[in-house]
Amino acid sequence: GVNLNLPVVQAKDDKKYLEKNFKLQSTKYGCPFVTHLNNITELDMNTVIFGHHMNNGTVFGTLDAYKSIDGFKKAPVITFNTLSEDYQWKIIAAFITNAYEEDDNGYVFKYYFTTLSTPERYASYLSELSQRSLYDTGVDVLPTDKLLTLSTCCNDFDDARLVVVARLVRPGESLEVDTSRAVKNESPRFPQAYYDEEGKENPFKNAYKWQIS
Repeated sequence: GVNLNLPVVQAKDDKKYLEKNFKLQSTKYGCPFVTHLNNITELDMNTVIFGHHMNNGTVFGTLDAYKSIDGFKKAPVITFNTLSEDYQWKIIAAFITNAYEEDDNGYVFKYYFTTLSTPERYASYLSELSQRSLYDTGVDVLPTDKLLTLSTCCNDFDDARLVVVARLVRPGESLEVDTSRAVKNESPRFPQAYYDEEGKENPFKNAYKWQIS
């Protein structure tokens, strides 16, 4: 639905495929990669894939579609397969965040973890996702669900990141998503740099700063 169909790699060094394709040929497009911290055989709580946001709309530039509910409705399910298993994932959130502390009053929302220590930490993370997401997709999430996180750059402010999060389709669960349940978040939480770019006050300046542990 968003014209994204690429091989995904994993290496011991996350920088290996930043400027190399699947065949290890040099290219500015790189190749989407799973962080080296992930166990791709036995899926972790959160599998994280990074990819370049190209100005011509290729690679993870296609994720811009998820900035709107209409884009979500075109492709509410992600297919991400490994060598050992085929998986499908229902999107639960899309948000814009920062990569560096100076862009959000000394804080970075670390969505790129692979696991959390307790179910309570997981629940608190889901609450943070809900606060930041550009819209509520209407897809439910259980404490036992595993997540898939797609991360790329975007142009909303310098060094901004666009992140799309999905949860694994459960055994026996239908692939259907009732996209009519999606509702816009009228006041999503953005980093300080976003409000500076827009010339607006940051209503979340003193909000709780979630940490992995």
